[in-house]
Amino acid sequence: MKKKILIIGGHDPSGGAGVMMDANICRLNKCHPLTLITSETVQNSQKSKDNFPASGKVFHKQLDFILDDIKPDAIKIGLIGSYDIARVIKNFLVKTKVPIVIDPVIGPTSGKSFLNKKAIEFMRDELLPLASIVTPNEDELIKLSNKNNIENSIKFFYELGIKNTLVTGKIKNNKIVNYLFSDGSDPFQFKNHLLKGYFHGTGCMLSSLLTIFLAKKFSVVDSCEKASNQTNSYLKLFKKIGKGQKFL
Repeated sequence: MKKKILIIGGHDPSGGAGVMMDANICRLNKCHPLTLITSETVQNSQKSKDNFPASGKVFHKQLDFILDDIKPDAIKIGLIGSYDIARVIKNFLVKTKVPIVIDPVIGPTSGKSFLNKKAIEFMRDELLPLASIVTPNEDELIKLSNKNNIENSIKFFYELGIKNTLVTGKIKNNKIVNYLFSDGSDPFQFKNHLLKGYFHGTGCMLSSLLTIFLAKKFSVVDSCEKASNQTNSYLKLFKKIGKGQKFL
């Protein structure tokens, strides 16, 4: 039977990231996506420009109605949209026992944040500790922790109760490296060859694959390794369809 993946995140009208990327990855891996949109974003292959959160009331109704019919095998959360939606998400997560992956999307590397300070702090303090694993890139990790390096940020995350953190997308010696910090142990490293070009939606892809492998009962370490390797394989299929980054 197909694994059912509940996807909570933003809509990217270019089709390269957010819930559309997540759903595509589910389909490619013979899983069924259940999609709830937290926000409409204004972006294309070149940049992200703006963000319009969904109605918290509508989101709540959609979530309750779909869960009354279908029980997910795992949950992937990206952009939370707003503080109101984040509260709805928390009330649901505290009652679930399936794997939860949170990709803590804050906003584009340059430009306006998708979330205000209240929503960011709630996500960090109330949602991330409920996750099986969180998947920030280094920039997101530093912003969330307000620390000056990865080591201090990870220590801060442990103190919050976040057990597993996969820091994604570090470039070292012509390789792309993802670091898994798990329960205070030395980090696991998952390395792949750095491919030329700029790719849209790779963070969404990686966290979606990780969710799928956890749904299929692989361990956290094995899921991280498989997701890292498969992401790198998919990057070879990306093509340039606009004026900016490449798309799957």
